[in-house]
Amino acid sequence: MRRVSVLLILLLLVAACTTAADDQADDTVDPTPTPAVDETQPEETPAPEPTPTPEPTPTPEPEDEISEELQALVDEVTENVVELRGLELLEDLQFAIMSRDELAEMLEEEVELDQSDIDLYWILRLIDDREIDLEQMLIDVQAADVYGFYDPETQETYIIAEDEDLSAMEEVFLAHEITHALQDQHFGLDRILDEDDRDYDALNAFMAIVEGDAVLTQELYAQQYLGSERLLEYQQEAMAALQDSEMDGLMDEIPAYIMESLSFPYIAGPMFMLQAWDGDINGIDQFLQDPPVSTQQILNPAAYLRGDIEDPVVVELPDLLEPLGDDWELYDEGTFGVFTLGFMLEANGIAEPDDDLEWWNGDSFAMYRDGDDIVSVLATQWYDEERAAGFEDLLLETMTDYTEEDGVYSGDGRFHSIEVDGDLVTLISATDQDVLESIR
Repeated sequence: MRRVSVLLILLLLVAACTTAADDQADDTVDPTPTPAVDETQPEETPAPEPTPTPEPTPTPEPEDEISEELQALVDEVTENVVELRGLELLEDLQFAIMSRDELAEMLEEEVELDQSDIDLYWILRLIDDREIDLEQMLIDVQAADVYGFYDPETQETYIIAEDEDLSAMEEVFLAHEITHALQDQHFGLDRILDEDDRDYDALNAFMAIVEGDAVLTQELYAQQYLGSERLLEYQQEAMAALQDSEMDGLMDEIPAYIMESLSFPYIAGPMFMLQAWDGDINGIDQFLQDPPVSTQQILNPAAYLRGDIEDPVVVELPDLLEPLGDDWELYDEGTFGVFTLGFMLEANGIAEPDDDLEWWNGDSFAMYRDGDDIVSVLATQWYDEERAAGFEDLLLETMTDYTEEDGVYSGDGRFHSIEVDGDLVTLISATDQDVLESIR
């Protein structure tokens, strides 16, 4: 799925790729963009998502077959992407076209967001409003902002357009989705559909690789295959999309955490790929075959490529069902990650947490519920006791304005306690102070 909300990064990528495209001879593909990244500094942490595994893109009913004229364009774009990306087409691709009204209707039928999902974001202090109608907001913004998607379950590519005369931007985004189809044929995108996968941090990292490849490919496609007039049209469409006040209004209503979570793969992924590029786009295949397993690795590509960032450790959590009682259930559990931790800290008053987060070694979280009551536990492991103490200080700083009593910090209907054991820092949050006291 390609989002207009991050088209600015695409314009930057166009600039990064222009020199390489201009230097190419004949029809060979050998672009070598130079990433403008300072390897001596940690990258800024955009935002989070310890969210439950992202729902796979809903699959609509297949539309009528596309016209011969559009099929010819699709075949041409497919041939170009295959040549550019260097991945053989193993099976014929299936395409369908869908209008925005049809997309909106599909989203209304398929998109479901349980209140417990919102409760999870809220108890972890990722959003402020527990009563927000987030489901409808997501439907509205996606109905206006999605230009196509590839469904790995049905292996069908959907083009979102009002007619079959594709604009330059719609053609470029078609190249993006064809890249996903090739990725699926060669490397498999099954992980996106695995509802039992609770390693959300690794899933975010995988999505960043998948989208980073597709975004980079689409921009190289624009440079090599659009021609000067269509390339200018694409750039103008992208800029107009950035200045769309109606879209800005829709996005402004959605909590920053949700928008940043959706945007993360399309921003951090291309920046990772630009760092990983070694003069040959086929060189990034290795990251699809053996992807990074944490957002810490994605956000610090130079250090990761040097081998300076190890895989996170597994952090075990205590089972709280027994002390909580029979009325409670475990709603969700998984990994949080540097991406999410960074947003949680920034959203609660920490201006620049990046340096401290470099010393993160791993984490786990779990959420329990009993009706409207919620308990969450987040355990984070750090490089050493000193770094753990530093993270404890950051957590305490996020609670400066809270009321404190016997180590319990209360604010906005949530109660928190922090426990430190060597290099392990555990944050326990609850909607009921007595419940929190019973499990500390």
